[in-house]
Amino acid sequence: MSDANKVRIGVVGASPPGFGDRAHLPAIQSAEGLTLEAVCTTRESTARAAAEKWGARKWYSNVEELCADPDVDLVTVAVRPRLHYPLTMAALRAGKPVYCEWPLALNTGEARKMAELAGQTGLPTAVGLQGRSAPAVAWARRLVAEGAVGKPLSFVVSQMLSKFEVDSDRSWLVRHEEASGALFVAFAHVVDSVRLILGDVESICARQLTLSPDGSYSEGGTFEWKTADTVMALAELSGGVVGTAYVSNTTSPPQGYSLRIIGEDGQMLLEAPSYYQFSPVRVSAGPLQVSVGRRDSDRLEAVEIPAEHFSQLAVTEGHSGYNVARALTAFAGAIRDGGRFRPDFRDGVDLHRLLDAVMTSEEEGGWVSCF
Repeated sequence: MSDANKVRIGVVGASPPGFGDRAHLPAIQSAEGLTLEAVCTTRESTARAAAEKWGARKWYSNVEELCADPDVDLVTVAVRPRLHYPLTMAALRAGKPVYCEWPLALNTGEARKMAELAGQTGLPTAVGLQGRSAPAVAWARRLVAEGAVGKPLSFVVSQMLSKFEVDSDRSWLVRHEEASGALFVAFAHVVDSVRLILGDVESICARQLTLSPDGSYSEGGTFEWKTADTVMALAELSGGVVGTAYVSNTTSPPQGYSLRIIGEDGQMLLEAPSYYQFSPVRVSAGPLQVSVGRRDSDRLEAVEIPAEHFSQLAVTEGHSGYNVARALTAFAGAIRDGGRFRPDFRDGVDLHRLLDAVMTSEEEGGWVSCF
């Protein structure tokens, strides 16, 4: 594809070890229809270094200047959640479509304002729930819709990972007020996979806990976790499906992601060895994998996902940029064609509201409506 036909992207948040450097920038480099126009960090030296590292045509240390660049067609925001709202609003006010990482904002109020401005301006938006772009997840959704397990009845979803070290200058990663921790990250992504495949969560009864508060800095020293490391929930979905969700950062060795869907005529299992949103997922076992078992069978059998559902990218499935590249490519296509990309900011608001319901359930000790 010629450069003239590519969507030109400006990345806000391009310094290592952030997610922009680990996922967005390699994703843009690997996808044929995208090109890196500009990068932005908080300092000229780091912005220049990022531009040299990734081959950006321009670099900025001021987000307003990047957003005013007429050569930037799309802005991606990959910084700490506290900054998502001001940076995204600046891009929208400048008339730029925005792909903002998850969590969309610090809270539902900010997320709703972002979605409202996008609606008023008519600008396309995307939220970084990149697990939806995993080939196996899309294939599992299709299989369920086509009746592979009959009428869905219930589900059990879990993601059990080990506690991670953090750099002392990134301690916001373990603070609830920074929209971090098991609820805002692992639980949100995992439950979003359920929403995509089986339908919206209508009501929930949940707990969020800090079972192992002692943490370690990567450079040495200890700290106390100030956010949940474990979330468990009972949920009722639209259409009558019921299920349980459990995520935790206390599991050693880690067990990864698992979604079991039980239907009237059989069951389906999706598995991934680590984070659902990054891993290859199998629809049965392996990279995200899918397995299906019919009621008259005593075992699950792995489902082969057609090759055309995978993308030929420089980054491979399992790299944190793979699903981001697929999502950005689809978003760029929607911008060119004038269609609605999903998940957009409205979907992000709905997921923030679900997390609000979890927190309300924790406070009140019972079932809470998500709408």
